[in-house]
Amino acid sequence: MSALAIALIVVSAVLHAGWNLLGKRGEPSLAFFARAMAAGSMLYAPLLFWGPSPLRLPDVFWGWLIATGACQALYMGGLAWAYARGEVSLLYPLARALPVLLVPAVALPWLTTSTLNGGDILGMALIAASALVMPLPHWRAFRLSRYLTPALGFVLLAAVGTTGYSVIDKHALSLMTAHGYTPLQAGLHYMVLQAMTTWLWMWPLVRALPNERHAARRLHRSPAARRAWLAGAMILGTYGLVLIAMSTSADVSHVVALRQLSIPLGVLAAGYWFRERLTPLRLGAIAFMLGGLALVAW
Repeated sequence: MSALAIALIVVSAVLHAGWNLLGKRGEPSLAFFARAMAAGSMLYAPLLFWGPSPLRLPDVFWGWLIATGACQALYMGGLAWAYARGEVSLLYPLARALPVLLVPAVALPWLTTSTLNGGDILGMALIAASALVMPLPHWRAFRLSRYLTPALGFVLLAAVGTTGYSVIDKHALSLMTAHGYTPLQAGLHYMVLQAMTTWLWMWPLVRALPNERHAARRLHRSPAARRAWLAGAMILGTYGLVLIAMSTSADVSHVVALRQLSIPLGVLAAGYWFRERLTPLRLGAIAFMLGGLALVAW
């Protein structure tokens, strides 16, 4: 990966950990993230007037956009419902690391060539294994029942959503650059358009689910509504940087793996912010994960 792509993903990882903590601290609900996506769309919408008009893109692009919006809505819903049932330091690593294994499995059949080598595969395995260990307070706590919880079901939903939008977005960005967009323009335009279509999927769910309707009403009258604006700015800023990096990278698997730098950052921040326990095992898992990230980056 290029130094520019690595730098963009590192900044993105910091922002990603930040908005997840805001989501947990505020209102861990689909309603909160729907409001955040709407706010982010409005904040960044003027970017659509810079560069080529999206209306010139072919019909297949809009099909990709509808599909990625559905995947993002799955991801946001899974994340919100998992956070409502457990700790960030337990669930965030699993939600972020599972796509490290799923994206290469899904993307490789689509690629004519792959830039993955032995070091990349070892690094991805270290990242995924570290994330699976990170929820454990100590080795003796390792048992299948610890993972088979309702929260894990929502984590799996989030992981499937992440895998879907990661693969789709690479194809959509390639289509944009083939139609006259620079990598920067493609990343910024797609960031806004994706947020809009994601909200179009999320809001009907909020209206249809009783718990989410109640959460939306509570959110409207609470200080968390202001945090949703900040979260929206961070969510779109985070993924905008990733999209720009993705448009300059040959293999989406590298980007997805390196994005997991947000896992150790999120776990450490949750330990400080929410006073969640940072055991020696979790700190060791963070160290192994950083080693895996280094292998993927270099």
